Amino acid sequence: MGLGGSSADESGKGLDAWERRWWRKGTSVAGVDEAGRGPLAGPVVAAAFSVLAPEDEEVLDLLSRVNDSKQLTEQQRESLFEELTDAKFQGRTAWSIAECSVKEIDAGNILQASLQAMSRAVHGLTVRPGTVLVDGCNRPPELLGPGEKWTRESQRDLESRKNQTKLAKWFKKPKVEEAEPWRPKEVEAVIEGDGRVPSISAASVLAKVSRDRQMDRLDALHPLYGFKAHKGYGTEAHLKAIRQHGICSEHRTTFGPIREAIEREKVKLSDEAVSNNKRSLKEDALQGSRKSRKATA
Repeated sequence: MGLGGSSADESGKGLDAWERRWWRKGTSVAGVDEAGRGPLAGPVVAAAFSVLAPEDEEVLDLLSRVNDSKQLTEQQRESLFEELTDAKFQGRTAWSIAECSVKEIDAGNILQASLQAMSRAVHGLTVRPGTVLVDGCNRPPELLGPGEKWTRESQRDLESRKNQTKLAKWFKKPKVEEAEPWRPKEVEAVIEGDGRVPSISAASVLAKVSRDRQMDRLDALHPLYGFKAHKGYGTEAHLKAIRQHGICSEHRTTFGPIREAIEREKVKLSDEAVSNNKRSLKEDALQGSRKSRKATA
């Protein structure tokens, strides 16, 4: 199903009601999504996608074939990625891909890193959008003006005020002497937007394929873990590899299974140290006993 079942424009293809609403107001729109919040390893990747010519039939036809990346096969995603980034659309669309590394994820948390990557993707667009539509219920704080809430009020965000305080401390703010950073006029969070808003669906495909390719490259660097097969997710094969080989530099140390693996390794090293110490004491005692017998003789 094209557009993930969203309500398309009058021709039945292209932009949906969310995007049309902003275009009618005379403001350009960019959709933003991320990939890689759940895995135990690798970066979180975000992408932004914007249609610059809302009546471009070829672009609208392409968008009508885009869906939430999770609903597409790997082959479909790869094919759409090549189309969405094709040079022939230069000046007709704009797209950008950004990421937050494992170190950045562990320095804060995965939500902070995801929003940071989204902000970077938006700032990476060659044409600045007037409106940004973000998949989910959170909005990147760096794209908001003073006093704007970054999260929707919902039952699952009961700790939003607490999280908002943490985010405010984590995200860097410009120095007083620096110019006010660029921000879009509007930033709107769209729950399940990756299946409802075509520009978000396009961003979803770009982020997913980009991250998958990166995990394939990491698989060559860390062949013991099978990153190419599971892309860093906590599959049984991945967890088994961690138990056998420990962790590598691409594992997120703030994630539960990785923390547990680190603790197991600490216990193992501690047990080995105790065992080695006992062995050393026993050897020292035996050596002392031999010296004593020689002296007596």
